[in-house]
Amino acid sequence: MKYRILLLLFLQVSWVLCRSQSADFSIPDTVCEDTPVSITGVQPLAANSYKWSFCAGNASYEPDGVNLGNPNQLLNAPRFITIVQDGANYFSFATSTGNSRLIRCYYSNLLDQNPVSITDLGNFGVLTNQVTGVQVKNDNGNWYGYVLNGNKLVRLAFGTSLLSTPATHVVTLSAMTTGSGLVIVKSGTNWVGFCTDIDANNLVRLDFGTTLASDPSEVNLGNTGQLDRPSSLVVADDNNRWYAFICNIGNSTLTRVDFGNSLLNLNPNGVNLGNVGGLNLNAGITLINDCGGYNGFVTNCVIQSDLCILHLVFTGGLGGTVTGYHIQNNGVLNKPYGISEILRKGDTLYAFAANYGSSSITRMFFPSCSDASQPFYVGIDPPPITYPDSGNYNILLTVNEGLPTRSSKCRNIVVIPKPGVDLGADRKICEGEISALDAGPGSTSYLWSTGATTRKINVDTSGTYWVRAWNSAACETLDTVMVTVGKTESVQVDTTICKGLAYWAQQAMQTTSGTYRDTLQMTNGCDSVVTTKLVVDECPLLIWFPNAFTPDGNGVNDFFKPIGKDIIKYHLQIFDRWGSLDFQSTDINKGWDGTVKGVIAPPDVYTYIVVFESISYPGVVHKEKGTFNLIR
Repeated sequence: MKYRILLLLFLQVSWVLCRSQSADFSIPDTVCEDTPVSITGVQPLAANSYKWSFCAGNASYEPDGVNLGNPNQLLNAPRFITIVQDGANYFSFATSTGNSRLIRCYYSNLLDQNPVSITDLGNFGVLTNQVTGVQVKNDNGNWYGYVLNGNKLVRLAFGTSLLSTPATHVVTLSAMTTGSGLVIVKSGTNWVGFCTDIDANNLVRLDFGTTLASDPSEVNLGNTGQLDRPSSLVVADDNNRWYAFICNIGNSTLTRVDFGNSLLNLNPNGVNLGNVGGLNLNAGITLINDCGGYNGFVTNCVIQSDLCILHLVFTGGLGGTVTGYHIQNNGVLNKPYGISEILRKGDTLYAFAANYGSSSITRMFFPSCSDASQPFYVGIDPPPITYPDSGNYNILLTVNEGLPTRSSKCRNIVVIPKPGVDLGADRKICEGEISALDAGPGSTSYLWSTGATTRKINVDTSGTYWVRAWNSAACETLDTVMVTVGKTESVQVDTTICKGLAYWAQQAMQTTSGTYRDTLQMTNGCDSVVTTKLVVDECPLLIWFPNAFTPDGNGVNDFFKPIGKDIIKYHLQIFDRWGSLDFQSTDINKGWDGTVKGVIAPPDVYTYIVVFESISYPGVVHKEKGTFNLIR
């Protein structure tokens, strides 16, 4: 009894350990731009290795494409193509209707390169120009291929290696007239296939049972969903509910068949979805459930210059609303017919399209992006990741790389844009003016540094102002602006001159008593107003200073200096409005040229102080103070 309990405990612990090897982690569904994304709940806790990709290839976006040409010129009007992975190696198989062949391409482990080898597997003594759908599956370590040709189903037994020459077996399908699309999936322990009858407008189910080595039984499900020359189909499971999507090349529509929770449902519900997004002789279809969401791609079998691929968007899952839009013809698509499954290799998704019009193959791929704060990380606990731009991103975790226990998990995160707020450049205003600050439209709430919660505010004092804005998704943007209020000066000058002299005021030389006003443009952008009260008096002339000068180099009034007679012991000082000494001289004949240490002084009101003695009044020290304008 004791050993039995220990054995049960050992088995339970072993089951838990094995089960825990599946990679998993948790992230939020949505996040704002530039907001750190914390990754939690990483599983398993004791893997041999952890490899993260924070910007893995995403089927929500537009794929790139490269035309691989016609490998060894073996293709002739290819119709359908499938891609399979065998360990680290990849293969594609294409049906070639123009020469009734099946062509195998071996890519080794390099899906981003041309095939390493190309093999014509022949026609197996049965293929004709009616050869269409092809599927290759692994069943308990053995590889089986199935090729549809009219009402014949050819089984290819490759054994354990897809590089081997297959043994063939032909099954005649009594429920089939002219087979076209073929798909085989495993549901539980049973293998189930579906094929479209392009001439009879029927959907036929193939029941293989538990092994692909057996001949299937047939069930004709009839014309479900208004089929009109159904060319190809795809089958997928969405939350334990099975769906098939069928391309109707006859009327350019798409049919959805709902099987419920069992593919063996004899009365599935078929609905014609109409011309979704601009279908045009739509021939091939593929689906991928990647990072928790489905994306579909449909080939439009039209001329090369047209948009040959339609992207299907599923809102609310496969049973919800289906919309579509055209994407660019990347990869020189030319009447593309069949399109393969989409496989992920590392950070990139791959698919192949068979170009019926040019007898070539196009490799389509969804590369990784470059928008994450860091592209990769190795270790169990990655740092928080940020995405500066809005969009749809995939985070991929792979554990135990290169080991039999290898496992990966991909999760999708939607990055929501922040509200657009731009207060503009720093600005200057003058005293008495108001600056209007506008946070802009598109936000649902605002908060200013002043405490205001409106979109716009008015300010009239110097300072740095900020605003926080939030949109409906609670994403926040902060912007700041500096406002400087320049001071407007008002200066009053009382001046007396002797009769016979003139004083510069109100843009002219004045010789009569009166009040004169001048407006000066200051370096801070704000005007200064100088009011001069001028008195003309009879007085003995000792020394006289002009009240303005214009150092413009024209030879007239270029220097500020006095007029005096018999002046001795002379000392002149000139100050700016802030009290800085800009010029001084002890030579009455040497005036100020309007520069300070070689730098041109700005137009403004300056103050002079002069101390002197005159021969007319020996021993008497005279001191005068006044202002003048530097005009440019």
